[in-house]
Amino acid sequence: MKNLYIFLTIFIITLSSCKAQIAPLYQMDSDLPEGTHFKDLSNNLSVFVGTWKWESNDSIVTIELQKWEDIFFNDTNQYEDMLIGAYKFSVNGAVVLDYLSQLDDNSIYIYDHYIAGNTVLHKNRYPVCDDCTIDQRQVSVFFTDPQREYLNSAMALRYKVEDGIEKMNVVLYQFENSFLPSIDSPQENRIPYGDYIFIKQ
Repeated sequence: MKNLYIFLTIFIITLSSCKAQIAPLYQMDSDLPEGTHFKDLSNNLSVFVGTWKWESNDSIVTIELQKWEDIFFNDTNQYEDMLIGAYKFSVNGAVVLDYLSQLDDNSIYIYDHYIAGNTVLHKNRYPVCDDCTIDQRQVSVFFTDPQREYLNSAMALRYKVEDGIEKMNVVLYQFENSFLPSIDSPQENRIPYGDYIFIKQ
């Protein structure tokens, strides 16, 4: 009987040590143990899930965002929750870009989606959010224009509610210098860099 108790104790300890570690996204660190799950514990990603629209004069941009959970990355042997998205851009009623159907294609690698990421930005990280509270976080995701993949672009997303309306402030920016294929290559995406306010649909 004593041997049975010893066996059960060792078995329980072994099971406990094999249990995956869970850490919040804002503490993401590749030095944490293999098998760590970086989870959206504070709903930094969840608030952005859905369809959002920006309109100005004759232009409309629609963004659809999904949260994918427990995506495994071979290089770190860790799991991450991520925002994955796609967008549509129309001018004068004519569709210039429409990649919304990309979200229905499960064969596309995570970072081949035109919007993808999960970097939680604290208040003083670029792009700085002057009117954010100290515990309010933005989320940065990569942004790709497939005709201008050489541009290193990202979007900083900030969620807020004003007068009962859900809004997503977006700063579309270049996060590092890009290597232009030729001297006359465009230096902006077809959706220009700048600040946008999207409304939840």
